[in-house]
Amino acid sequence: MGTRHSTEPLQSKIWQLDQDQSSPQGFLYSCNLCDETLVLSKPFINPRKIQLAFSNICPGCGFELDKTLKVLKSTLPPGRQFLTNPVCKDPEQLIEPDESFEAKLSRGSTLLRDVRSDLPSGIELLDQILVLRFGQLVTLQGQASNALSHLLSVRAVYPPPPGLDSDVVFVDGGNVFDAYTVSRHAFSLGLDEERTKLRIHL
Repeated sequence: MGTRHSTEPLQSKIWQLDQDQSSPQGFLYSCNLCDETLVLSKPFINPRKIQLAFSNICPGCGFELDKTLKVLKSTLPPGRQFLTNPVCKDPEQLIEPDESFEAKLSRGSTLLRDVRSDLPSGIELLDQILVLRFGQLVTLQGQASNALSHLLSVRAVYPPPPGLDSDVVFVDGGNVFDAYTVSRHAFSLGLDEERTKLRIHL
């Protein structure tokens, strides 16, 4: 696909386009308010790219494209694969391939078993399943998550190893923080109960 096709001007209104059904099919990007044509392309283009190429402003009516942009299947002129409105200053950016991104989530049961947790709970079976590493965002659900969050908070205050000797920020959106549970865990680890509670910030 050459530059000649990408810079070739496109008729300004939808009704001016020749809809020859025998021609190849493509995608027409236009303004829903004024029928201003923006891009006619054989491959599908992410509408967000169209908005960016036109600074999110329709050249015909001046309205924001995030509210007025529409995409329809349309025919292409013979021998053409990509046409743009003359207002588009950099049409080449529209036909550059997107970098693919694939988000990957790992369940606790699939984490590496030879990795040791940076913050062990002290419960051997749990530490084999839940390997907590620095920089991870971990979500715990269920009734046991409340008790576990208290335990891990106290373990984080505990001197290394196996603790972190760190202050803790406990985000208590559900109003479930229990100072007595913290005191009980601190006592079992031989920590000063009051100092431990002072290092856990609500």
